[in-house]
Amino acid sequence: MIGVILCTHSDFAKGLRNAVEMIAGEQSCFDSFCFMNGDDVDELSEKIAAAAQLYIDQKMPFCILVDMFAATPFNASLKYTAEHGGYVLTGANLPLLLEILTSREYFDGDDIKAFLSNALDSVKESMQVIDAKAMAEEA
Repeated sequence: MIGVILCTHSDFAKGLRNAVEMIAGEQSCFDSFCFMNGDDVDELSEKIAAAAQLYIDQKMPFCILVDMFAATPFNASLKYTAEHGGYVLTGANLPLLLEILTSREYFDGDDIKAFLSNALDSVKESMQVIDAKAMAEEA
């Protein structure tokens, strides 16, 4: 099992969580935080640290999924993981979150970085530009 912490700007994390639970049901070991306009960065860092520490205390590997590289949720996550370990993934989206949450039960505990990289690769392959008109003409 891998603990997952989702942290994004505005209500994006809330929306992603709702969509995940609609598709895959309620998830354990899954925390989500929304960084709203006017929120204190230090409070966000404390929330992330508290959630991550619970996974560390359980000797459970974890990842933090954020929406944007080098933005506030990323920086708050990096602050903790740089000192205590863990991985931060950028570019949070529904397919990536579902891939991680639904396949983490098969994680063998050896190489979380490889597991997360495989999840990223899997999702990248599913992202496409579709020319619907050309597709319809081929059918």
